[in-house]
Amino acid sequence: MTIATGFKCVDGIVLAADGLYTEGIAKLYGQKIFSIPSNGHYALLIAGAGGVPSLKGIVREIAKRLDARIGQRATDFSHLRSIVEGALGSYYPKHIDSAPQDARDDLGVQLLIAMWVSGSGTRLFESCRTAAFEVEDYRCVGIGSHLAGYLNDIFFPPGERPSVRIAEPIAAYIVGRSKHYVQFCGGRTFVRALLDDGTDERVWNEEIRNSEDYIEGFFASVGRLRGLLGHALQPHDVDLAPFTRDLKDSIIDFQARQQSYRDKHMAIGRRSRGL
Repeated sequence: MTIATGFKCVDGIVLAADGLYTEGIAKLYGQKIFSIPSNGHYALLIAGAGGVPSLKGIVREIAKRLDARIGQRATDFSHLRSIVEGALGSYYPKHIDSAPQDARDDLGVQLLIAMWVSGSGTRLFESCRTAAFEVEDYRCVGIGSHLAGYLNDIFFPPGERPSVRIAEPIAAYIVGRSKHYVQFCGGRTFVRALLDDGTDERVWNEEIRNSEDYIEGFFASVGRLRGLLGHALQPHDVDLAPFTRDLKDSIIDFQARQQSYRDKHMAIGRRSRGL
């Protein structure tokens, strides 16, 4: 099943997933987030947990139906949702429900679908077999979903909606911890965002590693404060100034590193386009 998580943000949708494909006793690696890029009217970003061949097949079916039924015309979320459900309703009976009973669990998928519609921003949906339901905050799917949900609640209490820039490093860390602690989660971490202006934003490997290292270091720093919970120190003897200075410096360094990685890849992109 592995792991995928999605965040509804104030300015877009963030999706993250691991990169381990488990097929029987074989372990392979690849992406689990797929983009149907903006044509000026709509765009989709799809992540999934479960049978990777089914995930790829359903994404192809969605793309085919979008081309056939909407093409380059304007649309709305209701129409996009009906096309996604139509693709699921076509794929499941033919390729999953028709399989032997003991093989169906390995073939089934759970999808997280970010949709963008011109002039209407973004919305996040999750699939349950052949139906799609809107998600108002966040969702974690796959075998690592319980750990991912717990970590999400630590960072974002119920009702709190982050920005894309805040959710991206948190999503990377959540998937990273799931890979560390949960069997059948592994491979690379993939993080992408679909912004409210239709931009499909990729988070680069350096940003993901930097995010995981920073947040892990943050928790280690907080852990060192546990000694203050004992009775050996009196409250008036506690000096938190060094800790707060180190925390501030680490935040500044983290943000600077993230920006440098983005700038580097933007420069590479401009050179590749001859700009």
